[in-house]
Amino acid sequence: MQHLDFSLYQKVNDSFRRRFIYHAGIDCGFFVEMNYMIDAMLYCLGKGYRFQLYSDDANFGTGKGWAEYFEPFCEEVHEPFHHKYNLHRPPQWHRVIHHVIKTRSLSFIFWKLKFMWKSLMGHWLAYRSYGEYVHLSQDVASDHDIHYHIPALRLDCSYYEAYTMLAKMIWRPQPDVKRQIAETIGSLSLPCVYSGVQIRGGDKAKEARLISGKQIIEALHPVDGEYIFALADNYLQLEIVRSEFPHLHIVSLCQPTDQGYNHKAFCTAAPQEKRAAIVRLIVSADLLLHAKKFVGSITTGPSVFILKQRHAEPTVSAVDCAKEALTSVLTLPIDQRAALSFGCINVNKVLLKSQASGSVSRVVNSAVGQ
Repeated sequence: MQHLDFSLYQKVNDSFRRRFIYHAGIDCGFFVEMNYMIDAMLYCLGKGYRFQLYSDDANFGTGKGWAEYFEPFCEEVHEPFHHKYNLHRPPQWHRVIHHVIKTRSLSFIFWKLKFMWKSLMGHWLAYRSYGEYVHLSQDVASDHDIHYHIPALRLDCSYYEAYTMLAKMIWRPQPDVKRQIAETIGSLSLPCVYSGVQIRGGDKAKEARLISGKQIIEALHPVDGEYIFALADNYLQLEIVRSEFPHLHIVSLCQPTDQGYNHKAFCTAAPQEKRAAIVRLIVSADLLLHAKKFVGSITTGPSVFILKQRHAEPTVSAVDCAKEALTSVLTLPIDQRAALSFGCINVNKVLLKSQASGSVSRVVNSAVGQ
């Protein structure tokens, strides 16, 4: 796969007249936010918007935002109104009504109306600050069936290929983080060839089923003596898995104090503790991106980030989704992915719906460089 030239991306992005400001780190885990941001970058490339970033208040940072961990890739803005009025796009009305019928509560409608008011305020404040109409995070409407044809960037590829190129382009850790990555990986004594898994616990149970470590390791089909790096958040669960597979070398950065990731607790943690946790997460993801084999889940942020980039590789899979369905499933909302993971929805229905919607190929042709 070709690489996206960083300086060329900056040149093309800066050439767009219309402005889009994305708010990173609003209310989700680090890799869910990363996924949303890359989708927003693709949206901007397809529509011809200049992508800019607001991350001063990012829930994964300690006041420095994106640049605390990674090299900047676009211009950042710092107006404080983005904190309250630049938001993730909410579910569409048909999904809101479905939820109201299911729960027999009007609270979701009031939430949607409140969001619409905040969105109007955000656009008005942006116009007052910049003297022009500015698109915000809530304006992103991703279309994953698009084929990107952008000659100025030498792009002529599908959504997943474009996603992967952007993900690799922005994955440029700051020098101190890069040093920590190298030191941490060196301390693990992993061989050059190893496998990888993600074993999720904690508050994920609120929105999706928790899959046992045993089930995930078995899906990897390991051989005796195999080295496996595990991204895990519950040390007790990790020790149980190690006892179940004594013939494997299961390595992890999971700490003895880790009892399962809780996003609300993480967001209120001390800055030093929060930074250490994010650096460990970045190191873990870097290791999983380079593992020979990988098994994750369609419901967890790091797994989705990795699966989107490596889904076509024969040694990469999700424990809760058929290999042939991954490209249709990975772009679904979390509630639908959770239902598929639970087995509440037949994956064949998802495939049929995807094939029907993709029967007419849609191509995005950028005006830049035409």
